[in-house]
Amino acid sequence: MPASLLTEILFRGVFEVVLYGLGYVIGWLVVPTFTLGRYCVEPWDFKSRKKSKSHSRRQHPKQISADAACSIGLVTLAVALTAMYFIWRAIDA
Repeated sequence: MPASLLTEILFRGVFEVVLYGLGYVIGWLVVPTFTLGRYCVEPWDFKSRKKSKSHSRRQHPKQISADAACSIGLVTLAVALTAMYFIWRAIDA
């Protein structure tokens, strides 16, 4: 019993980190592309983020949260995999 609990904790943690990281990276690529640069994704490391003290007239893109980017990335991945599956099935038929 303790071995299965330890295995579940380790694999679940690794699975969540990999899945969250993959979703974040895909969302980081997809969001600026589809919004034409109007939105960007906030940095992964929230502690090293520094506020700019310069007040420029240039309009900065709005930021979405890392969690929202992860969700967008995972949905994009699911849609892409589904489309690839149906295209693969259509080619074989």
